[in-house]
Amino acid sequence: MSNITLIPAGFTLVKFDADQVRELIGQTMAEVGFPADVAVTIEVDEVLPHPLTASLVDIVDGEAKLWFTGGCFESPKRQTGLSVDHTRVELGSAFLRAKDRLSEGFVNAPRDEELDDRQRTIWDAYAEGRLVALGYPVRVQRRRYTFRLYGGFNDVADAAFARLWSGDALSWNDLSAMADELVAADTRPPRKKSLRKETLRSAPAA
Repeated sequence: MSNITLIPAGFTLVKFDADQVRELIGQTMAEVGFPADVAVTIEVDEVLPHPLTASLVDIVDGEAKLWFTGGCFESPKRQTGLSVDHTRVELGSAFLRAKDRLSEGFVNAPRDEELDDRQRTIWDAYAEGRLVALGYPVRVQRRRYTFRLYGGFNDVADAAFARLWSGDALSWNDLSAMADELVAADTRPPRKKSLRKETLRSAPAA
């Protein structure tokens, strides 16, 4: 795991075992088929606890840069304690999106900070659907509800979710076209622009 950098190297504000987190990172990378020759930097902002869950994925000069709030890995039942299941799902989803970004089908995908809520929800559903196929403990009903919240409570949204949940060879153009379809089918009043939790990020990973 010499090509993996974890920031911080040791946790002080949360009760996470850094060695356990590194082990979960390596295990998840192998399970989702993330390229072993790609360097990875993972920053966990332990200042931002549960329920502040947010993550960012980017590829910079061929290196994967992943950022998470501490709340992504935290157990809701044990304050500041690590949830292995939550950590595996969050890491798995992020590594799949990073893997997407490394592929030709996603070269035109906007940076995570530039995605709107609907686009991000679509991509998250596509990633978590693939995790289910790998046996990860994804909370399907929670993801479905989130998808409907941002995509619409209608047949078009339900069909889109089903396609994402069973898909494994979609491109950014596919996801972007799906977002446009959801916009056209959604008869609800426009949502107010939400405060993305990602904006709580204090500084980019080194």
